[in-house]
Formats: sequence, C-alpha cells, structure tokens
Amino acid sequence: MQQSVDNSLFSRTYYLTPGECSAEQEMPFALLVNRLIEVATLHADSWGVGYRRLSRDNQAWVLSRMAVEMTAFPRVGANYTVRTWIESYNRHFSERNFEIVDDEGATLGYARTIWSVIDSTTRQSCDIAALGFIKSNIADRHCPIASPERVRNVEHRRTAEYTFLYTDIDFNRHVNTVRYICALLNAWQLDWYEHHRISRFDIAFVKEAYFGQKATIAVDDADPLCCPAEIVVDSEPVCKAKIIFKQR
Repeated sequence: MQQSVDNSLFSRTYYLTPGECSAEQEMPFALLVNRLIEVATLHADSWGVGYRRLSRDNQAWVLSRMAVEMTAFPRVGANYTVRTWIESYNRHFSERNFEIVDDEGATLGYARTIWSVIDSTTRQSCDIAALGFIKSNIADRHCPIASPERVRNVEHRRTAEYTFLYTDIDFNRHVNTVRYICALLNAWQLDWYEHHRISRFDIAFVKEAYFGQKATIAVDDADPLCCPAEIVVDSEPVCKAKIIFKQR
C-alpha cells in the first residue's frame, strides 16, 4: 500500500488480492465502501481530527449518506488508488468526495459522502464549526456525480428476515456500516450478479441497529434495474437505499 497527502487531497494505493475478490473476480462493492471509509479516516487522522483526537472529547465521525457510481471495478491482481477531498462543510455536516482510479490512472468511479460528528454517549450531533481549519483545506476539485439521493417510501415487494449477530457489530457495539450494505446486497442471488453489476448505489443511515435485533430486508424490484430498498428494525427503517444495476 502506498499513500500520499497534500492536506487538501489524500490518496492511497491498494493491491486487490484473490482472497478479497467477488465470485466475478473483481472488487466486491462492500470492500470498496470499506476502502472509502478507511481512506477518509486516514485523511482525517493526517489533519489531527481522526478517531484518536475526537475520542478524547467523547466524539466520533459518523457516515450519514453516500452515493457511489462505478463504470468498472478493479479486477483480481490489480492495483487501484482511492483519492479523497473535502468539498464543503458547515456546523453539522462535512461533504467528502472520492475518486477511484486504476493502475494506469483511468477513472473507475466516484463517490460522494456526507459525514457528521456525534457525541459518543448521547449520540447527538456536535457542532463541527470548531474544526474551522478544514475551511483552508477545502479542495477546488470537481466530482461529476449527483449528490446522495433521498429515498422516500419503499414498497415491500420482496422481503427477507435477518438477525444481526457478532460479526455484524463494530467497536462502537452497533452494526457496522458495511454490514448494512452486505445485508442489502444479499437480497439478490449469485446468478443476478453474474449478469449485472452495480452502477450506482445510494444509501442514507437513519438510526443504529444492535446485536441480536431482528431486521426485515425489503426490496422494491418493480423495475429490476432500479431498486429502492430498506432495512427495518422494530417497524422503523435503520437505513434506506437505492441500487441501480447495469447488465455486464
């Protein structure tokens, strides 16, 4: 792995091992999201506003919404680079963008994310205006995809039941961000992914879920290539998503 940083733009290069790949011998979408979160964390650490710093004030960064658009995914044995920068911020949210490029510098996709800082005890939003030096590090760099879409009502045309267990839980003792995405993507069979790939994925995180909670995974696949979906716990959505597929 290699990384570089110039304050406003941070990048890290990875190698995609065979053991990380999907059945289609390419980067799984869940691993991509994990890399986006990792690179965002490393960039925040390089500014001194990462986990170690905020935890001293009983605070933490939380991913609120995300949109990812991919034209292709890294293949097995390939190097790829994730770049990130801040587009804007206000008292409550920071907008962080990403570009994913292959070993020859060709763009594979982009992502837009919205983050907030919360109090780790009360789970309430904190004022991030105190991190004012971020303003001087906002990058004048374009991200060509649309902002995360707000998914409204999801018709439960197809559902599956799931119980969150040990491997779904992170160090905060609630369900890990990527595990919500895995639960949603498992609503489709293997042969679907053999003939389709994710073109765009929007998700908004509404509330936290915990170990042992029973969830309903609901998908509206009236249009099989454009599917709103949600995860519901105790009759309330914990996240809402929309997944757009393209044929391979």
